[in-house]
Amino acid sequence: MKIRPNKNVRLNNPLNIEKRDAWDGLSKVQKDKRFCTFDSPEYGFRAAYIILLKYLERDDNTIKKIISKWAPSFENHVDGYANFVAKRTDMDVDGFVEPTDLPSIMLAMSDFEGAKGAYNIDIVNHGIAIANQSSAVIARLQTIEDNTSLYERYLG
Repeated sequence: MKIRPNKNVRLNNPLNIEKRDAWDGLSKVQKDKRFCTFDSPEYGFRAAYIILLKYLERDDNTIKKIISKWAPSFENHVDGYANFVAKRTDMDVDGFVEPTDLPSIMLAMSDFEGAKGAYNIDIVNHGIAIANQSSAVIARLQTIEDNTSLYERYLG
């Protein structure tokens, strides 16, 4: 008997992004009422990366803050999710997250969301490379870098 992959794998949506925005790489046929279907998992990781960069830009820059925003407590066990990601990435749940930490965080999140090893870091990095072709992403990365420099200079 063949085991059916979890929804985030079937939809090429590793982090279970809900339908709200018109993402690049959305499939013409959307297979789910709540979650996006992407043409490939790389486009799902691309969208997740852009969302997580927004979080970092808004100072949601720890694993705990990221997970609290991504998977709110009214439908998720935030502490369990955050601790899973922290353990998988060998990071402190309350430690400062930089954009360079996002690939491993995203891979861990995809497994927690149900992928269970269906993806690897190369797929994540390919999605990020696609995202980094956008001038808006480049600008957001610069803003995060500027904010991080200020943080380190005055608070670090």
